[in-house]
Amino acid sequence: MAHQASPFDDPSNPFQDPTITSALNSNNQESSFALEQDPLHNDHRHNSNNDNDNFTSFHQYPDNTQDPFSSAHTQKTLVNSQEQQEIVSTSNANGDRSNGDLSAREEALLQKERELAEREAHLEERHRPHANNFPPCFPIMYLDITTEIPLNHQSTVWWIYREWLWFEVTLVWNFVACLCLLFSHPDSVTSAPTDLGISLTEMFTHTLASFFLWYRPAYNAYMKEVSLYYTMYFIFNGFHILYTIYKAVGIPNTGGAGLILVITLFTDGYIVTGIIALLAAICWIGMGCLAIYLYKKTYDHYKAAGHTFKEAKDDAYGRISRSSTARDTAISMAWNSRR
Repeated sequence: MAHQASPFDDPSNPFQDPTITSALNSNNQESSFALEQDPLHNDHRHNSNNDNDNFTSFHQYPDNTQDPFSSAHTQKTLVNSQEQQEIVSTSNANGDRSNGDLSAREEALLQKERELAEREAHLEERHRPHANNFPPCFPIMYLDITTEIPLNHQSTVWWIYREWLWFEVTLVWNFVACLCLLFSHPDSVTSAPTDLGISLTEMFTHTLASFFLWYRPAYNAYMKEVSLYYTMYFIFNGFHILYTIYKAVGIPNTGGAGLILVITLFTDGYIVTGIIALLAAICWIGMGCLAIYLYKKTYDHYKAAGHTFKEAKDDAYGRISRSSTARDTAISMAWNSRR
């Protein structure tokens, strides 16, 4: 019986191309076992001339005879495609999650921008008027606690303002007590003229000094939350507290109607003058206690807000460097030192 030629035996058949055949079989190589004699055993056999020793070893070789078009190949291809789809779906899920995070951040930024815009609009509604309103008798500046100070600090600033007003009333009453002492005092009191002159001077100088050295810095500190203003308040209000205690003691020739003068007046029988001096001493003591309380409260807020002395020092250096007067003074001093 004659052998019938197969159409795939044609050398021009593209399926007989070794390149295509190896490409089709490379994706579905599976391991198979083949029998092979151990060459070491063969050498041993030749050396011992023992023909009965016929040992065979097993080696694993890839089986390239599997049909790439079989059902097993199709199933494996489907499994691979499903794994790729799972990887793609996982990456898409991660991408969706990251897109969700970006959307949430974008929404948070937009919300913050809207809040800032509303706050700015609210501040514009409560904008600071151009007209000065303080002091009422002769306005030279603008002060408005309800407008410029945050709501949670308005009570503290109001009490600091009342402390300053109490200080002014005490200075005036201290002058009245020294004036009464000048016209009605025992012979043991020889400092009445000196006390009157000092109390009159302090009534004007200490009014301005207290306003610009510790009340105004406290006002700006709570309004702007700047460490430099807090530091100024702590320094000068600390001197103010010591000055209040000094006046409350009532040492002669210091201009203060304090406890020493009150005891002397009551001892010598000057009751009316002694009562006036006693009221002045009570004002000094009461104002000193209020000053200490507000000082402590402001210091607690200063520490809670995270302000430091280094921050105040850096702010002071920055303001000095931005000041044209300080800059010109430094240049002139440097120029003079070179000469």
